[in-house]
Amino acid sequence: MNQGGINKGVINNRAWLIAMGFAVVGLGLGTGHARAAADQPQSPPVYSAPALYNLGNSYARAGKPAMAVLNYERARVLAPTDPDIQANLRHVRETAGLPAQSGHWLQQHSRLANPDTMYWLGVIGLALAGVSLLLRRLKFKYRGALAAAASLGLLLTALGVWDSAATAAILDESVVMQSSPASASPIAGAEPLFTVPQAEVVSVRDQHGEFALIRDPSGREGWVARANLTPIIPQ
Repeated sequence: MNQGGINKGVINNRAWLIAMGFAVVGLGLGTGHARAAADQPQSPPVYSAPALYNLGNSYARAGKPAMAVLNYERARVLAPTDPDIQANLRHVRETAGLPAQSGHWLQQHSRLANPDTMYWLGVIGLALAGVSLLLRRLKFKYRGALAAAASLGLLLTALGVWDSAATAAILDESVVMQSSPASASPIAGAEPLFTVPQAEVVSVRDQHGEFALIRDPSGREGWVARANLTPIIPQ
């Protein structure tokens, strides 16, 4: 009996510490993010989805598909579900002779909302789960409602983590600003394997000197001049 009581006490103490951790981490992340945002200067107006969308429209009308795609893709980072951004991006790609963006359902719908919005949902979810678990440990009333609140908090946290992982993948993506030969080696004058068309979005896998190893949407890999690439998310 004593041994069982000790084990139960240890388990209860661990549950208490886990609940405390959820609450403290969630509230701490939210406070830290708010302070960091307050200390930073206001971003230029161009770094908003509407401004980037309008900039993309201007480049599209001027016959500059690479710049149009770059700005539409940047707008899509901030507003991934906006139908106008998606429609104009699709139109510019078609006009430039690029194939329709493909991928399975998960790839096409991995982004849920503005990264900052999803961050705060994750923080709120983490804090909500922690506080709810703490109140249940204190034998607070409405234990059923607290269990539901904890479940909701964990769901919001999971969605925040999901969206963060999807957004992180964009860090490696760049737009090809002009048609570029992709070679097997990162040296000037190497025999090209294939040509990456202007305005295509590629994933940068590695860098060496003035060259970058890219992977195009069809899975082909080759080294191209870094000067011909512009990251979707500025470095």
